[in-house]
Amino acid sequence: MKSKTSRWAGKVALVTGASSGIGAATAVALGALGMRVVLAGRHRARLTATARRVHATGADALVLTGDLARADACRRLFQTTKRRWGAIDVLVNCAGIRGGNSLLATPWHELDTALRLNVAAPLLAMREAVAHMRGKRDAAILTLGSMVGHRVLPGVPALYAATKHALRILSDGLRTELAARRSPIKVALISPGLTDTPWHTNRGGIRRGGKPFPYAPLRPEDVARVAVQILETPRHVQIRDVLLNSSAQPH
Repeated sequence: MKSKTSRWAGKVALVTGASSGIGAATAVALGALGMRVVLAGRHRARLTATARRVHATGADALVLTGDLARADACRRLFQTTKRRWGAIDVLVNCAGIRGGNSLLATPWHELDTALRLNVAAPLLAMREAVAHMRGKRDAAILTLGSMVGHRVLPGVPALYAATKHALRILSDGLRTELAARRSPIKVALISPGLTDTPWHTNRGGIRRGGKPFPYAPLRPEDVARVAVQILETPRHVQIRDVLLNSSAQPH
């Protein structure tokens, strides 16, 4: 059931990549805080399944589909949300793709799509969010990074690691600009290690053909819990970066 005591109750969160994994788990966790949650992604059926989970917490959910790699689709998310529920209070950037294994052999269109979805789309969403959050006392922008954005791990594709590192720098830059404006908007990057999500069984993932993970991973709910903890810190506290991994992860 949703919380009636959280200061975020009744406010609006927009979660990209909410069709599964960490995005879906975070959307459900925000619903449990009493927030109204906008679920954004490309797959309506999967988003609808997430919406049912949000509704089970007693919260409202709004499904909006679109290809976030397209700037017009990204802007439309914010416009539609504002018409339906008003300006958002929390943005969670979760959408992302692997982008191929090789800088040289992967077709350019795959690399280009990854750059647009993993870097350009979150940046545009940050800009739109700041404009919509103007004047709010409580607001936050949370972006899903990765431990590979802080250090390269064995077997990780270079482009994917580079996009996650870019999100780290963009988050730092946005936080600096907002602090100079004396804005109360919180900006945080959450960088998990290996997490058990459907992403790993999709094309190009590390777990294919039923192979087990090399060690016990995090669960999506572990990462979602961190997002909630960031939001529930006092207004004067800014959590900047969170790195987390399962206790079984060796590196």
